[in-house]
Amino acid sequence: MALYGIIILLVGISLLGTVGALAAWLHRRFGLPHALLTVGILTFIGALMVRALALALIDRALLGILPIGALAFGVLAGFVDETARLFGFQFLARSTVTRPQALMIGLGHGSVGAIYTGVLAIGLGTSLLGAGAERPDDLGALLSGALAEALNGTLPLVMHMALSWIVLQVFLRGQIGWLFGAIFLHAAAEIMAALLGPADAWQVAAWRGLVALVSLLIILRLGPPAPDEPIPDSG
Repeated sequence: MALYGIIILLVGISLLGTVGALAAWLHRRFGLPHALLTVGILTFIGALMVRALALALIDRALLGILPIGALAFGVLAGFVDETARLFGFQFLARSTVTRPQALMIGLGHGSVGAIYTGVLAIGLGTSLLGAGAERPDDLGALLSGALAEALNGTLPLVMHMALSWIVLQVFLRGQIGWLFGAIFLHAAAEIMAALLGPADAWQVAAWRGLVALVSLLIILRLGPPAPDEPIPDSG
């Protein structure tokens, strides 16, 4: 059991370490205040509360049907989280105009789940350290599963960073369509992850990896609007 504890402990440390490393890099590279993380954290908490309330209103028997539950969770995650992101830019971070600022806020939004899982893993791993030293039946499967869970906790961070940059385009370009694009991407990512989840953690990790790759391309390829690009009149 002690080996189980060590592996779970390492998973928790990797989750917290990834969040901390990304935040530290953005802070050092672009001189961003860590307070921007708070904006993302607040939007996540607000979205989580709305999602929990909405799911409580849906019949649990329906949610137990995998396709329906995956669709409900994915659509709610996309619509609620991206709307919360929009409100965050509108009311909490009105001065946000650059890609690095959006990435820091997106990191804050996505970090809550990773930090929560990481803290739980560290607590569980620590409690198992003194539970005995017997060897697990299948060490390879244990290590494989732990790595898959670590990836599933960290890869979505890239997606949330990209989604924040997409939503910020609503204000930079004056076009609400960017919000619906972010909603679609987020919903599609979560629907597929929920559909794959019961089968194999590595299938989910592969899907999360693909989403992270697409998100990274969005971050790198989607630039700010040109200085002479007209912004539609919202009035």
